Amino acid sequence: PRHHFDMSTAARAVIGRVAPSLRALRRTSAVRAPAARTRTVMSAAPAAPPTYLLLTLDYVPDILEKRDPYRADHLAGAKAQHDAGKCVIAGALQDPVDKGVFVFKDCDEAHVKAFVEADAYYKNGLVTGYTIRPWMIVVGAN
Repeated sequence: PRHHFDMSTAARAVIGRVAPSLRALRRTSAVRAPAARTRTVMSAAPAAPPTYLLLTLDYVPDILEKRDPYRADHLAGAKAQHDAGKCVIAGALQDPVDKGVFVFKDCDEAHVKAFVEADAYYKNGLVTGYTIRPWMIVVGAN
């Protein structure tokens, strides 16, 4: 014997039991769907360009004859600033050797002044004066 099964009656019974859950699910999905499909893209503000300070040390006239006992400490201080990312480049002017020039990046004048006052040449009288000035780079600043 063949059994006859009325799908429409069975389907209606199941749907009647499941429909409240489906309606609730649809309401929840409708509320959540826009948030799930919408992505907020946050972009960082453009980074400020780096700032530079130019330090110039004025050396005593006979710096080459007097610097040897203090040179290692002077260079170590400059290298420490470079390693910390504060001093970009440094060196002495030549013909004559009368000034040291340092370029500091993204630090304030107080930092550079503290560097000078801790420098071996400065502490031992080989620096007669110094200037710290903001330096606006127009070519090559990245």
